[in-house]
Amino acid sequence: MNRRSFLNNTVSLVALAGGATVLPKSLWAQESAKPNADRLHIAVNQYTANNIFSRDEKKFWDELAALKSCGVDGFEATVGSAAEAENAGKRLKDAGLGMRSIYVGGNLHEKEQADKTIERLLAAAEKAKDFGTKFIIYNPDAKKGKTDDELILQSKKADELGAKLRVLGMNLSFHYHTSELEFGGREFHHLLCNTDPANFSLCIEQHWSYRACGNSQEALFDHIKLYSERITTAHLRQSIGNVWSEWYGDGDIDSNRLAAELKKLPKLPHIVLEQAAETGTPKTMTAAEVFKKSIAYIREIFA
Repeated sequence: MNRRSFLNNTVSLVALAGGATVLPKSLWAQESAKPNADRLHIAVNQYTANNIFSRDEKKFWDELAALKSCGVDGFEATVGSAAEAENAGKRLKDAGLGMRSIYVGGNLHEKEQADKTIERLLAAAEKAKDFGTKFIIYNPDAKKGKTDDELILQSKKADELGAKLRVLGMNLSFHYHTSELEFGGREFHHLLCNTDPANFSLCIEQHWSYRACGNSQEALFDHIKLYSERITTAHLRQSIGNVWSEWYGDGDIDSNRLAAELKKLPKLPHIVLEQAAETGTPKTMTAAEVFKKSIAYIREIFA
């Protein structure tokens, strides 16, 4: 199931640092999961957790403690309502995981839907704020070949939503897939060229910038260069031979270069691991191994 399908089908939720000391493995896992003011905060999003744990026939909501023991600090829940935001926030709080960002979607390009979407997402954001959420990662509802009028309305409404979230002390961050970069990237660029940067920021999508532009890492780095002042969040996913790799490490995209470019920004973006498996992705590790290895690598390249 792809990310957009996952969002559309989301159902409501039911309610060391170093030193010379050598610790047993079990204690090392516990110690590495402790909060550390100097440690890079890394979150995992819901799509990734569901995708990776399902390969081990496990339900991700039952594996939050396992995620934390792998060195994960936070979780980006997919929510569509205030009730879902509250349920996710409570579960994550109980597990000791932060919820600095949530992933949402909605129609802002059609008049009869746009205001309803804004109302729904504001309600979800207000509830999520109770659990420390700062970033609202927004993915527009897809439509192949949106008209100019629809693009104009979508940008206007995105700016309006972002302004209202800013009053709440929150940040609206644009998430995209292939469809936003079709037709010369007109939807992607229109949204970013016709909104106030203070109201509408960018979640740089490592692998969608790459794949949607013909498997070009230069396109990814051009997006960063063009919209560097907009980037507040980053979703990290890697591939090998243009197939999503089993864990986040070296691959088609120069991840060290990516880390270096993101570290040049005035403030390092909120980092979210979005590694996932697709047809052709190897299966040689358990979910826990995937997360441990990926998180360790990300901390290394951002050190």
